[in-house]
Amino acid sequence: MDKTKVEEKMRPNARQLAMRDPAAAALFGFNSSDDFGAEFGDDAGAEFGDELGAEFGDDYGAEFGGPPARAPNQAQLMALWNARRAKYQHARRREMLLDPNRGSAAKIEQYVFALSQDVLIGTAGVVNLDSSPDCTFRPQRLTIVVPTPGFMTISDIKMANVSVQIGPGQIDAFQFNSNGVGQRMDLPTLTPANRARISGVYTGFTGGFPVTSPPFRFTVSATFIGPASLAGGAVAM
Repeated sequence: MDKTKVEEKMRPNARQLAMRDPAAAALFGFNSSDDFGAEFGDDAGAEFGDELGAEFGDDYGAEFGGPPARAPNQAQLMALWNARRAKYQHARRREMLLDPNRGSAAKIEQYVFALSQDVLIGTAGVVNLDSSPDCTFRPQRLTIVVPTPGFMTISDIKMANVSVQIGPGQIDAFQFNSNGVGQRMDLPTLTPANRARISGVYTGFTGGFPVTSPPFRFTVSATFIGPASLAGGAVAM
């Protein structure tokens, strides 16, 4: 008989290779198919990629003439699973930086909601800051931009018709300056149907600004910061 034909006849077929280690064949589903290479490439390769080779050394079916490859034991499979899970969780945390609402029905972000009014420097007057947000909003911090203490006093802060100021005393607006600490508050949730109102008085104090003719205008700005539904979206309440 031709030597080439003898060698081909002696070469093990896919089933014989799979049956060298029935446990490994059952683990990866090799003994349910006549196409040893296709099963390994489509299933084991897709699930574990190059990690089997990296973790356990020899590739299944790579050395036909060598000893039968051993199936990974439970501890090895768990170690591989934990490594893959840790890699997935790390990637998930990185993706959340760009899309923190992924997989959530409620789309929530940190937004800014501002109220403002111009005052005439040197001329005392009433300050009424009043507006409503464009989406459902839960303010947690309030910052008011005034140049100095004594520039403006606040008599009431009202959110959705609920006064968040306890007691009749006046508050110096400078308490809420941008460098202030401990300004986190639990303020009522606002919707587009509700309004935020800050009532107070500009005292007429120049705050170091020159008095000019015509009078110099200064913008008093109050900014709320907190979580809100995405603009134009809705959130379950």
